[in-house]
Amino acid sequence: MKIGMMSAWNTDSGVAIHAELIGREWVKKGHELKVFTFIKDDFHGDGLTAKIDEPFVVRCFGTSTKTKFLDPRPIITEKYYDVFIVQDLRMLPYQNLLKIYPLIKKKSKIVVHVLHENSLPEEPWFYMFDWDAVIYFDKRQKFIKKVYENSYHIPFPCAPLRKFEQEKARKQLNLPLNKKIILIFAQRGYAPYLPSLPNDLKDKILLLILSSKNRVSDILEAYSKSPNIEVRVEDVLSWEELDKYVFASDAVILHKFRSRGHAVVSSTIFQILGTKKPFLVPKYSDFFHPLNSEVLKYGNNLELGQLISDIARNDKKVKYILKNAEKYVKANIAEKIAEDYVKLFEKLIQTPV
Repeated sequence: MKIGMMSAWNTDSGVAIHAELIGREWVKKGHELKVFTFIKDDFHGDGLTAKIDEPFVVRCFGTSTKTKFLDPRPIITEKYYDVFIVQDLRMLPYQNLLKIYPLIKKKSKIVVHVLHENSLPEEPWFYMFDWDAVIYFDKRQKFIKKVYENSYHIPFPCAPLRKFEQEKARKQLNLPLNKKIILIFAQRGYAPYLPSLPNDLKDKILLLILSSKNRVSDILEAYSKSPNIEVRVEDVLSWEELDKYVFASDAVILHKFRSRGHAVVSSTIFQILGTKKPFLVPKYSDFFHPLNSEVLKYGNNLELGQLISDIARNDKKVKYILKNAEKYVKANIAEKIAEDYVKLFEKLIQTPV
């Protein structure tokens, strides 16, 4: 199957995580994929996560919020597409995309939109595209069926189960070997949120805050004087680099409440859930839907401290959520989700208009 896809790619955005997880599986299965993505001077995300793009990646447009640039030639000079996919329409240069959309439709058996909005957009332009199907990954996005009856739910893909020796990861990152390490991810809209630790654990645990340059001054000012807190500055992490920090840790805090845009879920959790580590997330945040018994949830820093105490003691509730997380990853692994997409594409192509 020949698949064209306009999407973020090799950036640290949630859209890129979704696209890369399924796109790379299509390539593994022998499908011909062509990814059209943002130019390096104007892209969606905080940074690029790969030094060199794959051979099937073409950078030919900018964001709708900045340059609005689109070089249509790489897209329209392809002879045909079995499927042409548009991911996260709002961030694409939709004004210029509308101008070439009839030609894309003519060259494609089907054209599909992957929805990344958390509510029905109010802008009229959003509904000017005639999609053969709309795919949403969170059941709360079912609102799109009010507009497009041809909408289908396919869950957000998970990166596969994997492991790496903790001691080796710590040595490579120059982290202590004799402490429990709690990683506090503080990038891409995630905030540092520190637990209130029991007295008997305070000297046995290192809280490792992973921040980016644009936020580090405030974080350093607040926390650098504590001997049990270390702040690391990593502007943009590749998948492998983020994995290494997770593997070096005993647990990970993902504290996120507010979206910087129209995000629906925390894509990061689906990226790293397969590392077999316990993840701690805010009890009242919607970003970790549909995960319930697969993660540990806290309401305040006291509850967070107690959960970390449970992790240090290898409490049965920790074993329970790890077991459930593994089941969830297996049920929604990228390989399976990518195949679910292909099955839907084949069905849509075979269905007479």
